[in-house]
Order: sequence, then C-alpha cells, then structure tokens
Amino acid sequence: MQRRRAVQVLTATLPVVAPWLVRRAAAQPSTGRLVRVGILGTTSATGFASQWDAFRQGLRELGWEGRDIVFEMRFADNQHERLPHLAAELVASRIDLLATHGIPGTRAAKAATSTVPILMASVADPVAAGLVSSFARPGGNVTGIAFLAQELAAKRLQLLKEALPGLGRAAVLSNPRNAAFSQAMYDAMSAAAASLRVQLQRFDAPDPKDYAQAFAAMATQRMEAVAITEEATLIAHAGALATLARQQRLPSVGNAEYAQAGGLVGYGANREAIFRRAAVLADKLLRGAKPAELPIEQPVQFDLVLNTRTAAAIGVEVPAPLRLRADVVIA
Repeated sequence: MQRRRAVQVLTATLPVVAPWLVRRAAAQPSTGRLVRVGILGTTSATGFASQWDAFRQGLRELGWEGRDIVFEMRFADNQHERLPHLAAELVASRIDLLATHGIPGTRAAKAATSTVPILMASVADPVAAGLVSSFARPGGNVTGIAFLAQELAAKRLQLLKEALPGLGRAAVLSNPRNAAFSQAMYDAMSAAAASLRVQLQRFDAPDPKDYAQAFAAMATQRMEAVAITEEATLIAHAGALATLARQQRLPSVGNAEYAQAGGLVGYGANREAIFRRAAVLADKLLRGAKPAELPIEQPVQFDLVLNTRTAAAIGVEVPAPLRLRADVVIA
C-alpha cells in the first residue's frame, strides 16, 4: 500500500477531525464518580467493532479508565424495529450518556429520552433529518458529528465515471431498511448521473443474505459497475460486498474503507478517526457540557483510495490522472 500526501478537502467552518485534537491532556483527572455510557449500534457487535473500539480508546486517552467508566452496549443487528426497545433499555439502566450512529439509531435515542445527552458518533445530515435545529446550535439533548452524505455519494459516482470513462449503466446498492437515507443517496447520485450521462438502477438488499442475489441480478441486467451507498449495514459488510463485486467482475465504488476491503475505488473520511473525535465530544458531555450548545462537527479531510490489485483482477485499467490524484494506492 502506498500513501500519498495529497488530500481532498471540503471547505467548512466547523472543527477538523484530527488525531492531535484527541490527544489533548491524555491524563486528565476524572470526575471522581463512576459514569455509565450507553452504546446503541444499528448493526451487529462485530459490524462496527473497529469504530466503537476507536471511540472507547479515545475516551481512555482522555483519562477515562475502567474504574471511572462502564459501557452498556446494545446492537440491533440491522433490525431497525428493535432500536426503540434497545434505546429504552439503555435509558432505564441510568446511563449518563447515550452514544449511537446513523439516523435510525439517533431517532430511536431521541424518542427514548429528552434528558440524557445523546452523542451521534456519525450521522448523515441531522438537520434535514429533523434531529437537531442547526449545526451551530443543535438545541435539545443531541449533538455529535455529521458527514456530508449526499455530496459524498455524488462525488463517488463522479470518481467511478473517471475510473471508467465509457461507463453508461451503473447499479446502486441500497438497504431498504434504512429507507429515508437510501432514497436520499439515490436521489443525490441520480442528479449527478444526469450530467455524467450514466443510467442508474437501484438494487435493494435488506440483509446480508440478500447480497449474492442482488449482485447476480446486476450481472443478469448487464450493469457495468456498482456504487455502494454509505449505509451502516453495508459498511459493516464491506469485505463481503467487495468480494461479490470482484466475482462478478464489476468495478465498484464506496467509502474509503470499502476500497481498502477490496473494492475498486473508495472516497470518504476515515470513520475510525471520526469515532475517535466523537470521544472528545463525549468527554465534554460527561464533564457537564450541554449538548444544545455544542456545535455539530464535520470532517473536512477526505481520502481517495484506489485498489489497483482489484483493478488488475477484474481487467480494468484505471486512467493515469486518477491514479496520480489518489491519496492511497493499494497495489
């Protein structure tokens, strides 16, 4: 793997996700009491394991050791209908903070409590979803980190077209269990597709057991490539999806971690870094900061990842200009 220093940056006025911000005063004294942090996951315990590990490690670096903090964890295993019950369970266990991710998880958390601080470790546009009042002053008991999901979805389709200049038909893989998010991502890509002269077709896969059938349908309908939406369950199964794409010899694009898992092109912020930054916000909330007054943060550094090993395996020659722009090249 080759690492290049070029970075893709989006203009923003909110704080930058950066490792050095997490390392401030690593041995700060605790509050002197045992605190309880609830974690509400929308996927399985293993699906987002590295992200939640990064979150807990970030808290440890800020002085929250085992004697100071207890984690109560609940996972919905992609069954979003379970989220309200799991959120209520966590609130009933007298937690001091409820950390979650994604729109379904945050919505369930917000419905479960109006008093316990809620931290969105990573979520698509929370203002459009009605989760907060504004990015600058969220209001209520919710704050956290948002990513520009629609803009990123459109950018990924553009990069797929750059990788395959002759692309005319592309599939979009979505999770219908997360209907509002999936539709928003498809709409964003559809708007970009019009100017790129690419025809899109959506393929839904509500559960991992449906992935193979979805990819077989793409092959039957002669899709030339596939875009994987940045939805929690799909992210959690990036390796399996990348394998299916290679088996069907389908060029594919997803977030940065997707290309690292074997997809052809990846673009996005490092999700583990986002969850580590979320630990900084958690630390502030646990020490008495009001979520209503903590601005929603956004990452501003985005990496373009190319997997030339996968390109060779599926017989794709990535144009040189795109290779030269890549931040990470996997060879």
